Amino acid sequence: MEARESRGGRRWILREADPARVAALASRLGVHPAAARVFAARGVDEAFFRAGPGDLLDPNQILGLDRAVARLEQARTRGESIRLVTDYDVDGTTSCLILHAALDRLGGARISYHIPDRFKEGYGLSRLAVERAAADGVQLLVTADIGVRDHASVSLAKSLGLDVIVCDHHLPAGESVPMDAVAVICPPQPGCPYPNKALAACGVSFKLATALLANDPRRDELLDSMLKLAAIGTVADVVDLATPENRAIVTLGLRALNRGPHGAGLAALLSVSGAVVGEITAETLGWRIGPRINAAGRIDDAGAVVRLLREREPAAALSQAARLDELNRERQDLQERLVDLVLTRVPEPLPAFVVVSGTEEEGFHKGVVGIVAAKVRERVNRPVAVVSVMGETATGSVRSVPHVHATRALDSVAAMLHRHGGHAAAAGFTVSTSRLEELTTALCHFVAAHGGDDALIAEEWVDAVVNPDEVDARLIHDLVRLEPTGKGNESARLVVRGTPTEVATMKDRHVRFRLGRLRCVWWNGADRIDWLQGATEVLGKASLNVYNGRADPQFIVDDLR
Repeated sequence: MEARESRGGRRWILREADPARVAALASRLGVHPAAARVFAARGVDEAFFRAGPGDLLDPNQILGLDRAVARLEQARTRGESIRLVTDYDVDGTTSCLILHAALDRLGGARISYHIPDRFKEGYGLSRLAVERAAADGVQLLVTADIGVRDHASVSLAKSLGLDVIVCDHHLPAGESVPMDAVAVICPPQPGCPYPNKALAACGVSFKLATALLANDPRRDELLDSMLKLAAIGTVADVVDLATPENRAIVTLGLRALNRGPHGAGLAALLSVSGAVVGEITAETLGWRIGPRINAAGRIDDAGAVVRLLREREPAAALSQAARLDELNRERQDLQERLVDLVLTRVPEPLPAFVVVSGTEEEGFHKGVVGIVAAKVRERVNRPVAVVSVMGETATGSVRSVPHVHATRALDSVAAMLHRHGGHAAAAGFTVSTSRLEELTTALCHFVAAHGGDDALIAEEWVDAVVNPDEVDARLIHDLVRLEPTGKGNESARLVVRGTPTEVATMKDRHVRFRLGRLRCVWWNGADRIDWLQGATEVLGKASLNVYNGRADPQFIVDDLR
């Protein structure tokens, strides 16, 4: 396969695979030759497919965990007031639920929680959250998915007489952890010997819960239930699923979700999400359950998620879950309208770093600018910031491309910003509205200094090149062995060779066509339907289209050339 750019401006790169290894895997595993090619190209073997309890590491290897356990045990024996303060996304809310369940089980202490308001407090452990905890007589704050970069707030807590335990996973290389915390549990921190540096915050919270419940007679049952939440948070937070422990967390959580039974709140959430017990996959977590949880924090109050999943009365749970579903539909509507608007405002010619801003009255809702930035980035192959302007202050979300580090880009313009944070692929910031133009120029200069045009060519790794008749039910079934899929272990990426025929649009947004007899669907591709003219190769993933009791192979299109 030639290394030339696609019609979407991407460079397709075929992974190498030793033919002898492909043949050996096909024979040993009894799988479709194309599936064996995918597995060989990924470098996986039988052990990769056996993720289980043996891959869950000893939590006591995590630096600071012993101090956290000792302080929580002290709080329990003294009957202290403990407050959980976590992020408002899926990772944060599932962390809150895991820690709350573990501390409830231990008993003794008084447990409360606070989920920050995205619009009033912003991201992180805010001064407001600390001061409110002190006013409420809290003696111990436990953060999750926030805190490791909130040095000033942790120091404020100490000055007000509050101890702080930080459970987090956001620590850029070279940065220190808050010195005024009683304990910091964050595997990437310097000096931590824990092998899995890619735990989500809910994974870190799960490890703390595992240690806290070490001597509980119902430990295995309780941890099995917590793994459901840890699986949801791990997939939704898009952490590396190539690590054995993260694969085990998601695999075991999916087994528990598909086995049941579930509490009233989780059962209601699964119901409104259209998730069928027995058929739940990582894709279900990422595309059905995760967005409904996130919608609460994006549009309204993330505390609604914690209340729902702690609800024991079925009728009340169904009512609360229906509200989450309603918020998710509202989020989808806001997102779709804003994506269309932002695309009309993308400058031509394309700058190296796209920054598009607008007011909330125009539809630039703070809760959806991050998702919109991601959608626009997929279209323009550039780092994108979508910014919501509110008077003299603007709040933006960045979604970047693989060779441009989002947080380092913002670090380079830190003198202009009120605050910022994030990681390589996604970050957020606040800035004075008057400096937006200056900020845009500086971010473009950052890209020019860190790879320039070469950094902006998106690369798509291809696992196998096949003909349309090779994409059958057997291949699709065999590729399911890669589950759970996600970051670091993406669904198999195939290139199907053929000329598109029977081209038609669906609902004016989507496109369907055929390669031979293979049905292909290109979601949101209607405005690029002309790309199909003369195309001979289609990139995407194979799946089953289930309709009226039939399950037929189909191909979900991402790009063409």
